[in-house]
This record gives sequence, structure tokens and C-alpha cells, in this order.
Amino acid sequence: MDPHPSPRPRKRRAINACVNCRTSKVRCDGNHPCQRCDRNDAVCQYHDTVKDENVLRIERLEAQVAALNDQLTHRDSRNSRTPMGHASATTVSMTPHSLSERNVAPSAVDAGFITWDQAERWFQSFFSGSQYLVPIFCEKHDDIASVSSRSAILFDAIVSIGCRAEEGFNTSVYRQLQARVRDHITNLLINTNSPAVEDIQAIALVAAYSENGFVLVATALRFAMQLGLPLAVDRLVAKGNTRSRLITTDEQELYRLSRIWHGICNLELFFSLDGGKLPGLTLHTSPRKIRSLLAHPERTAVDIRLLSQVELNVIRAEAYTKIMGGSSNFPTQNSDDQLQSTLDDASVELSLWLEEWTNIALTEPARYQRAVAIQNLHIQREWAIMTLYLKAVSSSGIENIAFMTEFQRDFIRIAKEAASRHLHCMLESSSSPNSSPASTTPGSTYLSTFRWTLDYVWAKCAVSVLLVLKLAILLRDPVPTVMSLLRDAHNVLEELKTVTVGHIAYFQILQTSIEKCEAALREYAVEQENPDLDPAAALEPHGVAEDEFQGYVPGEFVFEWVFPGLNLKHMPLGWQGLFVDIDSLL
Repeated sequence: MDPHPSPRPRKRRAINACVNCRTSKVRCDGNHPCQRCDRNDAVCQYHDTVKDENVLRIERLEAQVAALNDQLTHRDSRNSRTPMGHASATTVSMTPHSLSERNVAPSAVDAGFITWDQAERWFQSFFSGSQYLVPIFCEKHDDIASVSSRSAILFDAIVSIGCRAEEGFNTSVYRQLQARVRDHITNLLINTNSPAVEDIQAIALVAAYSENGFVLVATALRFAMQLGLPLAVDRLVAKGNTRSRLITTDEQELYRLSRIWHGICNLELFFSLDGGKLPGLTLHTSPRKIRSLLAHPERTAVDIRLLSQVELNVIRAEAYTKIMGGSSNFPTQNSDDQLQSTLDDASVELSLWLEEWTNIALTEPARYQRAVAIQNLHIQREWAIMTLYLKAVSSSGIENIAFMTEFQRDFIRIAKEAASRHLHCMLESSSSPNSSPASTTPGSTYLSTFRWTLDYVWAKCAVSVLLVLKLAILLRDPVPTVMSLLRDAHNVLEELKTVTVGHIAYFQILQTSIEKCEAALREYAVEQENPDLDPAAALEPHGVAEDEFQGYVPGEFVFEWVFPGLNLKHMPLGWQGLFVDIDSLL
């Protein structure tokens, strides 16, 4: 006799009975057809009814309970087959744990904090733009019903980001949703030894939209390796050509897991390289291996952005490693020839990357998606060139352009031209801007997506505009050239005003940068108009406004991101002595 008899299964009560059972006033099981009509060979019909919020909530809870019961049954049968302590090292966990085992708090909807209508609206907003920025989701698999039944953490994380895009950063509902998500993740990290894939997605999503997401990205990366997601990529690639055979459900799941793994790796690469350090993970992959996934039937338009960025960041990481001498803290001094060789090789790789991925993007059938993909490829390439050359200059330890060799000034000129092209690319608009589901007004295709974008992308936009203006003045470009760049910067600011919701620090940084540049340009224009009035003018300090602009380095770009080039100055040799720190000599 079983000492622990299983409880008698509770019959599911049908929320809506069919017409025949309702007329006969007998119990209906709610199936299509129901058991009674099937047995009597009768036509089984249902009246369409509008379900209220409580009915929908009951159905979701019942679906969750059924899924958890199936999972417990699967786990028990698996444990009975596998001796304890001998789990397969290649197993990829793809199912969430039970609520009782995980002690997971209910979702914001189940807790009554927000309504289902609000959740649907914010969920849809997330999949209108944010999934392109954190491309670790599949719209076929991660719909609202599926996510709400699988993971309260992931559900609340997605809804909170959609709320942020629609309601703004500083609204109380967004901040409260953020607090719920933090509580979810805290509980997960303390009480769970074996996270689910949905937990990893939630942590990565929160990291992407956090000012300092480095630790969370590292956590998601660790959990992903713990679950064997890198093995999913290897298993998928090993299956070879998919064109001449049917794709199994297991292979579809492997592709989904591969997407999640590459998405998390991409965040780690971005955050590390633009955070002033080398990545903590070496991604052992190749362009051929990455592009092999593009032929898979599960590939979406989002994957073009994701996989191209992974390949781009691998190129950047290899170049940074050579420039920094393999150390993130103490870069070694490279010779001019070594630096030139590293930058030449990286530039060739980046040019080939742009050409080849542009050809791939041109195969995208949707015209708008094709235009957005190509525009992003150009923006990413110019950002890579700009930061790469400025990183090479910073490795020399010289900040004053007046002290630099012509060899080093050439690097700064190349970086400035890349920053200028980056600015122009941001302002480009699609040939059919109204065809975008995410944009309803003409304007920049890229900037129109900023309502959904990450703090990291806001920071890149602000610093790229600041750098191109600063470098143009430091290199003493003609006044009309600086004026043209300033007009473009104003256009970026005006475009972003139409999509900004709430207070955004990087928007304020961009505005302040433009104001300081305008003041500096007025002084600089006077200097350029009267170069021969006083032969000693070149030995005099700049005006107050230009000095202030040269020294403008927002705290966010010092403590949160470490973008190269912001510490550059132009101080003529004749008045260097004015800046000697007298106290240090005593």
C-alpha cells in the first residue's frame, strides 16, 4: 500500500458550457466537442461570451496549475530514471520550476497591482520596439498568454519595460513595477539553485535597462552557462543544413536557446568594451559559425541585428585586447607600427563586416525592416571606428593635442570623421517612415525608436554628439564645418524631443553639450576671423567658454561608462606653464 497516496485529481470546471449541456442543465467539460455531445453524436456549439477579468484570471491560474502538474510529473519520471548525482552534463533545462519549489511571488496582474488590459497594452508596446534592442525573445513563443503562464518574473519584467516606454521613467506605476521585478530577482538569487531559461531572460532584460547592469549581465551569463545554453548552440550547428529537411520541435527550441545565449553574450561585450574593460568572457566563435544560423527557418528580422552585433563585438574585442595589451587596467605601450597594424586590420575587418552584413540585410523581405537593419549596421560600424581610434590615442597617455605627433593627430581626425558620419546616420530617415509599426511620424528612423531604447544607447547618442563637436574644435576645423555639425546636433535634439517621455539624464547632457559648444564656437569664430591681429594670440589661453567646453565631461561618462576621447584637450605649447600645479611642487 502506498504510504503517500496521491490526492484525487480535481475535475476542471468548465467556465462556459455548450448549448446542449446548458439547455439540459447538466455538467459540461468545456471541450470542443464536449464529452456528452461526442457520446450522443450531437453538434456541440458554444455561445460567445465576453469574459470578465475574474474569469480570465481563473483560466490563467488553472492553466498554470496544469502546466506545473505536468512539469512535476515529468521531473518525477526523470528523477526515477537518472541516479542522483549523475545528471547529464549536456542537458539543457528548458522548463520553469514549480511555484512551491521556487516560492515565486505572483505576477503584477495576479496580485491585483495592474489590470490585464494594462498588461496587454504594455506587453504589446514592448514587442513594438524593445525586442529589437534586447533580441532574446521569440514572438511566436513569448506571447502574453505563454509568458504569463510560464514565469511571473519574466512577465513583470516585460510589462515594466513596456510601461516605461508608454508612461515614462518617473511615473509611480513604472517605479512600483520596477520594485516588484527587483523583489522577484532578489528572491530568485537567494532561494533558487537551478534557474529556468525565463529567469535568465528576465535578468538580462533588467540588466539592459539598468544604468549599471554589469553585475546582472554577469549573473545571467553564469546561469546561462549553468543551464548549458552554449551547448545548445553547438548542438544546433552540428545538425547542419536545414534546407532539405523538416525542423523538429526540439530543434526549434535549440534555436530559441541559441538566440538567448547570443543576446546575453552581446550585452556582456557591449557593456565591457564601452565600460572601459575587456569582456570577462571570451566568445570562441567565428563569422562562419554565427552566419550558419541565418539559414535556419526559425531566423527572424531581429536575428540579423543580434548576430551582426555579436560578430562586430568579437572584432572589437580582439582589437581592444591588442591595444590594451591584454590587460583591462594597465595598458602596455604599443609602438606606432603595432598600433597602426592593429587599427588597419580592424578597419579592414569592419569594412568587410559592413559589406557582407548589408548584403544579408538586403535579403530581408519587409522593406521597413530591411531599411532599419542597414541603417543600424552603418551606425554600429561608425561607432566601432570612432571608439577604436580614440582608444588607441588614449593608450599613449597623451591628452593634449598640441603635444601629439602628426601620427596621433591622424587617429583623432579619423575618429572625428567617423563621429561625423555617425551623426549623419542617426538623422537618416526611412523612405517610408509611416510603414513602421513603431513610428507614425516622418523623421529619423533610428531616433524614432528611442522611446524603447536602453540607457546605454541614450549614452552612446549623447557622447557621440559631444565628441564630434569637441573634436572639431580641438582640431581647429573651419568655423563653417563646426556650424554644420552643430546644426545636425540641434536636429538630433529636436527629433528626440518628440519621442522623449519623462526626464532622461542623457537628454539633458546632449542639450548642455550643444549649449556649451555654441558658446565656445562664438569665441573660436572671433579667433579664426582675426588670426593676424596679434602675433602672440596663439600663446594666449582660450576664452572661458571654450575652456569650459573642453573640460566638460559628464559624471555619467566617468563612473558609469568609460568612453574614450572625452579627456582630450588643446592647450598651445606657449602657455602650458599656466596650468602647472604649484602645490605639487612644494
